[in-house]
Amino acid sequence: MKKICSNSRLVVLILMCIVLTAATGGKFFTYSNFVSIMYSISLTGIMICGAAFPVLLGGIDRTVSGNAAVCGAMAATVALHFNQTNMGAVLALLCGVACGMLSGFFHGIVLSRFAIPAFLLTLATNEVLYGIVQFITGNQLINVLNCELMNQIGQARFWGIPIPVYILLICFVVCYVILNHTVYGRQIYAVGGNREAAELSGIPTRRVIILAYTISGFMGALSGFVLSCMNRQASAAQAQGYENDVLAAIVVGGISLRGGAGTLQGAMLGAILIGVLTNGLRLLGIDSIYHNLIKGVIILAAIAWDMLSAARKSGMAKIALEK
Repeated sequence: MKKICSNSRLVVLILMCIVLTAATGGKFFTYSNFVSIMYSISLTGIMICGAAFPVLLGGIDRTVSGNAAVCGAMAATVALHFNQTNMGAVLALLCGVACGMLSGFFHGIVLSRFAIPAFLLTLATNEVLYGIVQFITGNQLINVLNCELMNQIGQARFWGIPIPVYILLICFVVCYVILNHTVYGRQIYAVGGNREAAELSGIPTRRVIILAYTISGFMGALSGFVLSCMNRQASAAQAQGYENDVLAAIVVGGISLRGGAGTLQGAMLGAILIGVLTNGLRLLGIDSIYHNLIKGVIILAAIAWDMLSAARKSGMAKIALEK
């Protein structure tokens, strides 16, 4: 049964906050620090909103960072071409998002027709996307310092909360509704749980897969536009490595890599857990070189827990059959 959030992960988050508050002498438990945490995970969170769809199907999309880089580079280039006007920024967003959706559509077409591992396909495509980014940027920084709309998106605050956090909230609500309150959402879980059975029941599995990867491409590209707004520039290496943070949050949040199980809210809670941990490590003065090590250990623990849970369910199913 799908739940609003995992009780165990919520308990872990609360305990982590208590420990970090005590360890930092109260520096952790402040309003400004929590806003900082949400701001730091906003880009990853937007990517998660899209990347959760392929994972729920039992696939994966490692091009979230590549789509973000292409969109960011195109956004900066188009904005400069139109003299950094607001109209140029809107056109830049539309061009970048269109590229992300095209990338996702391509993955969906290929994966729905051929038995190619999604990991390998999206890994290869991600390299292609970064090659395109290098061509667009010429391996140079593209600065966009005077575009009012992009500066507002990246730097402005409303009620003390940065605009990227609101964008994350909107993306989360839209994707949550799709997954939990639409026919397509139920089809996602059905195809992820058993594709053959879904096909026999009349579910258009190819269409479900194509749309899932298209949504992932859209969200990846949108996050790249927001990143360019935050940095006021684009580069050939933009968003590199973000796909690992996205996968970590999804796994820690309880979405099964085998598909058909897990929730978007769980994945978002996983992102918050990792964001809180990273923030706490910085406040404690722990060198950043150890952060990836700790994240890796957490991912391994989450995967082990996922496998253990699956084994337990399998065992229960066997016992039920024997009875």
